[in-house]
This record gives sequence, structure tokens and C-alpha cells, in this order.
Amino acid sequence: MKKKILNYIIALSSLLTVFFVSFYSGDIWHSIELSHEHEILAVFFLTAIMFMLSSLVYHVANLIKLPSFVVAIFLGILAKPFLEPIISNQGSLSVLVGLGATLILFGGGLETPFNNFKKLILKIFSLSFPGLLITAFLTSFAIYHIGNMMNLGLSILVAVLLGAVLASTDPAAIIPILKRLKFKNRSVKDIVISESAFTDVTGTLLTLVFLSIIAKGIFFENIISWYSSVFSVESGLIILKQLFFGILLGFVGYGLLEILSRLKKHSNHSHEADLPFFLFVPIVIFVFALIFEGSGYLAAFIAGLLFHLTDHLKDTEHFFNNLVEGFLKPTIFILLGGLVDVAKLLEYAPIGILIALIFMFVIRPITVFVSLTLFRFFGKERLSFNDLLFISFVRETGAIPAVLLVTIASLGLPNVEGLLEIGMWVILATLIIAPPLTPKVAQKLKVAKIMGDEKSLELPTSPEVMIVSRGYGFTNRLGVVVDYAVLQNIEKVSLLLCLEEKYTKELEQSIKARAFKAFRDENKRLKKEDKKEITFRFISREGLLEDNIDFISDQKNSYVTTIFAGKKILDYHLDEIKQLNIPIRFID
Repeated sequence: MKKKILNYIIALSSLLTVFFVSFYSGDIWHSIELSHEHEILAVFFLTAIMFMLSSLVYHVANLIKLPSFVVAIFLGILAKPFLEPIISNQGSLSVLVGLGATLILFGGGLETPFNNFKKLILKIFSLSFPGLLITAFLTSFAIYHIGNMMNLGLSILVAVLLGAVLASTDPAAIIPILKRLKFKNRSVKDIVISESAFTDVTGTLLTLVFLSIIAKGIFFENIISWYSSVFSVESGLIILKQLFFGILLGFVGYGLLEILSRLKKHSNHSHEADLPFFLFVPIVIFVFALIFEGSGYLAAFIAGLLFHLTDHLKDTEHFFNNLVEGFLKPTIFILLGGLVDVAKLLEYAPIGILIALIFMFVIRPITVFVSLTLFRFFGKERLSFNDLLFISFVRETGAIPAVLLVTIASLGLPNVEGLLEIGMWVILATLIIAPPLTPKVAQKLKVAKIMGDEKSLELPTSPEVMIVSRGYGFTNRLGVVVDYAVLQNIEKVSLLLCLEEKYTKELEQSIKARAFKAFRDENKRLKKEDKKEITFRFISREGLLEDNIDFISDQKNSYVTTIFAGKKILDYHLDEIKQLNIPIRFID
């Protein structure tokens, strides 16, 4: 209890410090006239400060157990006077937001398992195209009519743009929670993660279509006309051009990344220099896509989706993920908070919270059941009624909706009062409500079980030990593993061979033959020592240990008690492995 109180005191002190520094720095900004050169220097200085604030977000979030995005928004509100030179500079704001969105979507593509994406493509497309339009239309309809009922005078434009913006899913805060759940139907988790990444792109496309219509000076008098315009020939050509050049440049980006990967496969040089090229690819294809009036965001996502991160680029992936999660995403939410007027935020609180609840508990379920009900009865991996209910609940608005809100705010459009504030309330509500309740909803609906905390988990006596290897190295460790199994009265040992794609079937067969011979020799030794022989099974699967987590956790005929691995078998994705709640013993 004392520790919790101390944490809250530290967090509150940090936020108050930001507020006071921001308050007085705001006075300084207003007291001096910045020249053009000094404005540039101020932007550079504040960009550096954003690194510090982004770091503070995670520390405060960990202390008070709130989603980091929520803390970032409040931090942005407190730091608004301090951030004035960036917020008021449309060019700087657009660059930061555009850069952030591009790399976030590229990262979203990298995080989306392509094999799973291919298997679930019809379900994902149903949610990301017709599902997105249903969500956007119903949200726009609700905002406009509820706004009129509350006499807020919201324009059609606000309702339409907000509908498109909020249609993007982004379960960034929920993904870590999903990884702690063991699903009966694995496709449920894959649908939620893949949908979020793809809908971010389609939601962005819809928003850009509406903005292109506005840019031409066209305004419709009702919501139906706005959404009907999406199906017009003119809008169709815009969408086709966005899709064509977005996909084309996405493949170009993928090709460039493959060249990098192949060059590095047989290189012994340091991988530190790979990151600049890794950042260069999504940014350059984004720029060229915009030049050809294509979707730069789609290009970045496609490049990430197609590219398979091999072992020799894991260091690069690690640094890239830190950049996105540790700087870009918090920065977007800090800027969003900085753009908001607190008085207006409070004024629009009732409609914002009401729309958020309708959005989560009415519109989202309608969208999911209309889009996916067919897959209850057809397809290889059919979805149950409870699966659909769970997918309906797992719904957040996160980084990309925030990006779109900041982008629209920077354009200076007329008659958009309330757009930023209502959008922020929906983001806050979904981020605060959905993540903590997700495990409970999963259990209640019986779609998944929570993997227990390793510290409190009592592992039962069970018949299997697993040794993981990438090659012949297991033979040096086999004696240790077998002795452990005998000591623990475990009768079965499995060898999980995790070979990279570059290796041949001949190598696999060679390792398999050596494995069986090695186990025969070990069993001969045990027999001589009057000990019970060990049952052995050989398992060969593509990918690293982290790629085979679901396979290990889904073993139904036996329970894996211990995983033995060489120190080099693991990469930076240790969290998923730890969530198995199976002890891992590292051996040389």
C-alpha cells in the first residue's frame, strides 16, 4: 500500500513539474518575438524535449498502471504552453505526424503475421472494407443527431470526418493483454491483430477521400450524400489511384528490404548500420506514393507486411520497435493533448463519453456481426457466437485515429468545432475501458484462458521436457536434458528443431537422423545404469522459438514442464516466451 502511494506521489510530482515548466516557458515564448531562424531552432529544441517527455510517459504509466497513451494525452495537455512553437507551426506538425504515422503503419505491417493474414484474408477484408464503412456511417449518424439533440450545433462535416477517423481500430494497448491469453480458437487473436493493422490503412483512405472532396470546395447537406459520394466515379478513381500506387510502392519497398536482407545474410559486419536503411525504405516509398497521388500509408504497411524479419535483422527490429513504441506513438498523443483546449474538452465531455459508449457497445457489435456472421457457418476456422462477442468488445481507437485528428486540426478547416474534443473522449474512453476488462470478458465468454503468473503457478508433475535447437548443438546438451528428465521422473523428451527458411530439407533430415541416434545412445546408457528409458519425439518447425510459442502452449497430449535452450536461441521477444509459464533453462 505504501509503495502504491509513493508511486502516485512520484507520478503526480512529475506531471506537476511538467505543468509548471510548461506554464512559465509559455510566457517566455509569448514575451519574445522569434525570428524565422529562431523558430526553427525552437522546433529542434522542442523535438529533443519530446524524447524526454516520451520517456516520462512510460515511467508515469508504469507507476500508476494506466495505458501509456492516456498518460501521453494528459502530459500533452499540461505541456501545451511549452509546445506552442510546434503546435502553431503547421509545417513542423505535419512532418512529425506524417513521419510518425508512416513508421507506425510500417511497424504494424511487420507485426502482422503474413501467413495468418493470408488464411484470414476474407474475414479481415470483411471487417476492413464493408465493416469500416458501416462503422464510419453509424458513428457519423450518431454524432450528428446526438449533437443536435444536445443543441451543440455540430456540423455535418464534423460528424463525417469523425466517423471516418474513429473507424480505424488500433488495439495497441490490448495486444500485450492478448498475448497473455490462451485462445480456444487461435484465429480470434489473429483476426483482432490483423484487422487493426489493415483497418488503420482503410480508415486513413476513407478520411483522405473526404478531405479531397472538401479540398475541391464540395460540401453535402446530409450524411447519406457524403457516404454515397465514396461510390461515385470521381471518388472511385481517387481510391483506385491511392490503392494502385500504394500497393505498387509497397512492393518496391519490400524489394529494397529483401535486398538488404540478402546482403546481410552472409555478412559478418555489425548490424548497427542497418537501421538507417530500415527507416529510409518506408519514408521514401511514402514520399513517392504521395508524388503519384497514391496512399503513402498503404505503401508503408504493405512493405512491412510482405517483409519477413529474419534472424540477422533482429537487432534492427529491436531498435526500430523502440523508436516506434518509445518515441513516435507517445509523441503523437502528446501533440494531440497539446492541441486541445481544456475548457472545450470539458464542454464536449457529455457527448464525447456518450458517443464512446455507443461506439463500443452498439456500433462495434453491429459491425462485427454483420461482417462476420457468415463465417460462423462457412470456412475452415469457423467463429462461434462468443468469438464474435469477444471481437466486438476488443475495440480501441489509438495511434492512427490520433494521427488523423492531429492532421485535420493542422489544416485549419472551417466549421469543425468539437471534432478534436469528441474524438479525444472516444480515444480516452476506449483506452481506459477495453484493456483492463479484456481478460475478464475472454474468461466470461469462455473464448480464452489467462496464463497464470509464473511466480504463483504450481506446475504439476508432467511427462515432457523440451529441448530447442537450431542445428546440431543439441547433441552437446542432450546428456544434461536426459539426466534432468530422469531426476524429475519425466518419461518423454522432445526435440523442437527451429530452422531458418534458408536451410535445406537435407539438413533437417541429417539432424533428425543424428537426433534419433543420440537418443538411442542415451537410452543405452540409461539401461546400463538400470534406469528407465526415455521416450523421444522429433519436431521440426519453421521459425524461431518465439514463432512456436502457440504450438508449445497448445500441446494437448502432454504438458511441457521445462524448455532447455542454448543462449543464442532467443531474441528480444522474451515476453511471449515468459508468458508460457514454463521454466526456461539456458545451457551452453
